[in-house]
Amino acid sequence: MSNLILFPHEAFSRNEIDSAFSEEHRAALKAGWKTVFYDHDALTQGDTGITVQGLPVTTRSQKLILRGWMLPGEIYAKLYESVRSKGYQLVTTPEAYEEAHYLPLAYPLIKEQTSRTTWISGDDIESAWQLYSNFADSDVIIKDWVKSAKNRWNDGCFIPAGTGEKRFKGIYKVFREERGNLFNRGIVLREFMPLISHGNDMRGMPLVEETRLFFWNGKPVVLPLPNSALPPDGIKRWEDIAGQFKSPFITIDVAALTDGTYKIVETGDGGVSGLPVDLDPMLFYRSLSECVNQ
Repeated sequence: MSNLILFPHEAFSRNEIDSAFSEEHRAALKAGWKTVFYDHDALTQGDTGITVQGLPVTTRSQKLILRGWMLPGEIYAKLYESVRSKGYQLVTTPEAYEEAHYLPLAYPLIKEQTSRTTWISGDDIESAWQLYSNFADSDVIIKDWVKSAKNRWNDGCFIPAGTGEKRFKGIYKVFREERGNLFNRGIVLREFMPLISHGNDMRGMPLVEETRLFFWNGKPVVLPLPNSALPPDGIKRWEDIAGQFKSPFITIDVAALTDGTYKIVETGDGGVSGLPVDLDPMLFYRSLSECVNQ
């Protein structure tokens, strides 16, 4: 049975791949994958009845790998149930998806290899200010359970040590406005890690050395390039962590710190994490196929 990938189709054109995934789609086909499309817009708007309309009913319980845009956990669960109703099964369960996708759920597995982190559910500004009391003497990053507003680095993301209540709430409001309807689950505060950087971009955001690693059942899908931001002893420690996640398909982003150590910046679901620009899509899909078929 062919390996099967679920890609988003172009808006208003069910027979065309979403242009953002066109290169990946071509590579997947050349690597021997069978591909089908889903309606990302319909899914996020709650119309799961037509989301997987092009997927034929099967009695084989065929497995699917998702390659698409990030989804809130509850929307991913609807996609999971939609394809299951037609006899298919996404390789990542909703519970496993949330564990890798939401930092507070991943944190117990990575806390020894990442920065100190606290969080709340919801977006109450007073509760967020109280949460900040845990970091009175530290630089902090504010984000939701998935993303920050790093495009507003200086006024909606980075909180310098000793920031007062008025300034904190000003940064919070910019962050919350930037995230808008994409705000996910709750507020997260993370102690800022002094990563090796090569200056800042025009928004003030540091340009850091960071490596994204894809794992399948705790093993790298593709070995990192020699110049990747990884410790001299390789990726064994990240394999050990990846193997503890419920999902078979996850990502771990690793960065080098100015003190010579390496830390996890974030984890993610492998189905909705973008490919690094220096990763050849053909190599990725050929390697992924080998992993899945082992």
